[in-house]
Amino acid sequence: MSINRMEFLETAFGNLAYQKHGSGSEVSLLFHGFGQNLKAYDAFITLRKPNETFLVFDLFYHGQSSWKSINQKLTKEIWRSILIQLMEKEGFDRFHLIGYSMGGKFSLLTYELFPCHVKSLLLMAPDGIKTGFWYNMATFPGILNRLFKHVVFHPKRFFKTMEVLNRLGVLQSSLMKFVKSQMKTRTMRAQVYFTWNVFKPLRPDLGSIIKMIRLNQSPITLVTGKYDMMITTSNLEKFSSKIAHLKTVELECGHNTLIEETAIYLKSFNDRNVGHSG
Repeated sequence: MSINRMEFLETAFGNLAYQKHGSGSEVSLLFHGFGQNLKAYDAFITLRKPNETFLVFDLFYHGQSSWKSINQKLTKEIWRSILIQLMEKEGFDRFHLIGYSMGGKFSLLTYELFPCHVKSLLLMAPDGIKTGFWYNMATFPGILNRLFKHVVFHPKRFFKTMEVLNRLGVLQSSLMKFVKSQMKTRTMRAQVYFTWNVFKPLRPDLGSIIKMIRLNQSPITLVTGKYDMMITTSNLEKFSSKIAHLKTVELECGHNTLIEETAIYLKSFNDRNVGHSG
């Protein structure tokens, strides 16, 4: 019978919640996007083969994971120590990485820290390659960071300004829709503020990552949505063009349904391959 249980990695910085599916030797770490939790990967669970284990995470400030203090930033060194603790707890050394949007950035960072431990990368519209508007806004210095905090907790004027910019054609409707959906309630706005502040130091070193992917010939697949206005195929081109063996897949969908559509694509791809080998 497969293992499927909620686990908590208790660290000095916070508790990382994750669900464990299976007990095979091929381990995959799955990281969700902003505003989601591990349930975002429900469609992926059916893809798991008997020899595989899926560890599906709630990132900090999401789902059941908790971070101890907003004054403690999540640095690369802290993330490294958390992953080492996880590997010791779960008894694995090498693993596959699967990440969507913000989770794509966590996958890139994890690869940067453990390039010789990663067997493959599957990145769906990953953040961290071309930095988004929100990330930039949160990392502005001093007074602008205070402005960001004001926007998050007192959003009415901000939304009015956005509507004006949208009417003038300066701001895309898709971006405006995304921002409104992420900031509907005070709780959601607080999540935006805390997440972006605590995760601020996490910037993947793309030069180093590209070099190591090429050197190790790490299998990497980059999936985008044809109608995704947030993270587009052309946004990622500068990165993908530097890795000759990188596989790109563009699916007929937008940003929000990319995990489900990728699961459907992978299932049909696996079924086709089974058909050929039979």
